[in-house]
Amino acid sequence: MEALSGHKKLVLVSCGMCAAKCQTGGTEEAKAMAEKLINEGFEILSTIVIEEPCDMRISRVDLRRIEDSVKEADALLSLACGLGAQSITEVLSKNYPHIPVYVGTNTEFMGMTERIGRFYMRCRGCGSCLLNETGGICPITTCAKSLLNGPCGGQIDGKCEVGDYKNPCGWIQIYERLKQLGKLDLFSKLRTSLSWQESGHQREVVWR
Repeated sequence: MEALSGHKKLVLVSCGMCAAKCQTGGTEEAKAMAEKLINEGFEILSTIVIEEPCDMRISRVDLRRIEDSVKEADALLSLACGLGAQSITEVLSKNYPHIPVYVGTNTEFMGMTERIGRFYMRCRGCGSCLLNETGGICPITTCAKSLLNGPCGGQIDGKCEVGDYKNPCGWIQIYERLKQLGKLDLFSKLRTSLSWQESGHQREVVWR
């Protein structure tokens, strides 16, 4: 509400994919948010659920369908992850650079889904994937300290000291998995620190 202060006419853009699965986007959440905004005195010109707003091609086509509303809007509110919001911003800035895009969600991580309402951080997209060496378990996300060469001295009975020994130690999990695979030799492999050239910012992949 603080971000939307000073605006009146809004277009609500909701993600029909990941955010819908997280129940922070999709059709039902868009309806709920629209009602909330109307109660707060905003005018909702249009609400659209874009299947994959992080794909600029899809966002471009779908936003064109509601272009009359976009023209009249003071701002767009995105119920998508940070990728979706930035994709919408880039698409919108071509023809309507004066219209801001605000986020209505707070992206926390890329997660693995077990069931609705339960998500686990399992990848940070670091660009230096170690899964082939660690039995398919990522030490960057399952180790609270993102250690690359085995557990620290703070683990007790396979539990991590971070979080008061409630969570499993990522490296003990890796050890047990490598043991199952008969590849414990990989456990003692010395790994150098991550290459910031690969895991730093301003990265892109261009393969065509």
